[in-house]
Amino acid sequence: MVEMKQREFNIDKKRNFSEWYNTIIYASELADIRYNIKGFLVHRPWSALAFRHIYRLFESELEADGHMPVIFPTLIPEENFLKEKEHVEGFAPEVFWVTQKGEEKLDRRLALRPTSETAFYQMYNLWVDSFRDLPLKLYQSCSVFRAEKETNPFLRGSEFLWIETHDLFETAEGAQRQTAMDLEIMSRVATEHLGIAFIPFERPQWDKFAGAEKTYAYDCLMPDGKAFQFGSTHLLGQHFTLAFEVSFTDAQGNRKNPYSTCFGPGIWRVLGAVISVHGDQKGLIMPYAIAPIQVIIVPISKSDSGDEVLKKAIEIKSLLLSAGIRAEIDKSDRTPGFKYNWWEMRGVPFRIELGSREVVEKCATLVRRDTREKIKIGIDGLVDAVLAQADLQLKSLKANSEKELAQAIRTANTKEEAKRILEEKGFARIFICTLDMDGRKCAEDLKEFTKGGKVRGIRLGEKPENGKCIACGRDGIRVYFARQY
Repeated sequence: MVEMKQREFNIDKKRNFSEWYNTIIYASELADIRYNIKGFLVHRPWSALAFRHIYRLFESELEADGHMPVIFPTLIPEENFLKEKEHVEGFAPEVFWVTQKGEEKLDRRLALRPTSETAFYQMYNLWVDSFRDLPLKLYQSCSVFRAEKETNPFLRGSEFLWIETHDLFETAEGAQRQTAMDLEIMSRVATEHLGIAFIPFERPQWDKFAGAEKTYAYDCLMPDGKAFQFGSTHLLGQHFTLAFEVSFTDAQGNRKNPYSTCFGPGIWRVLGAVISVHGDQKGLIMPYAIAPIQVIIVPISKSDSGDEVLKKAIEIKSLLLSAGIRAEIDKSDRTPGFKYNWWEMRGVPFRIELGSREVVEKCATLVRRDTREKIKIGIDGLVDAVLAQADLQLKSLKANSEKELAQAIRTANTKEEAKRILEEKGFARIFICTLDMDGRKCAEDLKEFTKGGKVRGIRLGEKPENGKCIACGRDGIRVYFARQY
């Protein structure tokens, strides 16, 4: 257990997000970057447990949508990459290659997977033969590897955790419907379980996934005003099914290539978003659904009443556990105030304070981490109170996130206005001439002028608008613009 001076945490997230973020990652024992390979970090128990719960949320949603889990090899042979030209060109700079075993050089290079299209579609060639085999909807929960130049825990790394689905459909319409379902799944997990508001975008053609026809991405707002993509869906069309000769016989006996999609919830980045969006000057605020400990019980007693208080704490823990609530008792010899600060910094949603008076009165004090509101509850009503307050806490986190995002979005009619909005930590709604490759020059000019602003794309579900491109003056369409992680 670290010393008190390492545990103190009182940094203003809004004023200095970078310092806040990098301090809380280590102070709350989420990760350790001192592993001796640059860009790779050690996930400590507090984050590992949170990841377990995040995975379960997504996996249950995917399986309810008809997906089944698989586990593919970590290594992908080089010849697989070479089958889809756009894909290999897009990922080549980021690939880690395995070139030898022991002292013997391999006869071909093997890639540590940066993503798994070129692994899945090789097998889909063997598994799919008839329209009766479709739709085929599989997913795997795994880590992927990309040689990033700049890394930051849970924001960008050379190895990170995610889920990737790879789905096949008879028709283009079936694939398009799946992209809409992917957005629903992302909304249910990120917003309805974790309280994170985000904007779904159709990315520009110059910023789509390598090998996709369209990319739909999900951006939340970070405290410093930057956009943060923590998931995406790719409409792949027939690019990979043609490259890997995946085909089926339809009901009329015709041989066809299926259409495909890929959905990638960034599990690693979802935790990064949770940390950033919900935390405050006291540390983390973990949503109830993924908190490793949902209720921490802190016994407060003098030496002559210690046994009775601890006995009651054990009873309360058992009561909570039997109701499916993850509960623990802090039995350390630290002061109550020290314990309060420690568990607040780690973001435990609820604290139960229990002293000799509460034992006599058969009650306990329930404290919410997000609002620090204290409620005195009878022991018999604790389970119902925790569950009710958990629901209220989630609604509060969601409302705060939605409010912050809405307030950060403003309209810019000139590139000077767009630059000012970005400097004031926001998203700018601008017009750009086009999202196809013809608009790339205007996007690059705006990026240079605003010192890092990027076109995020068209907001899905928003009514299309037309106006003059703020870079070149030609007729354009409404898009969103922001700096990014």
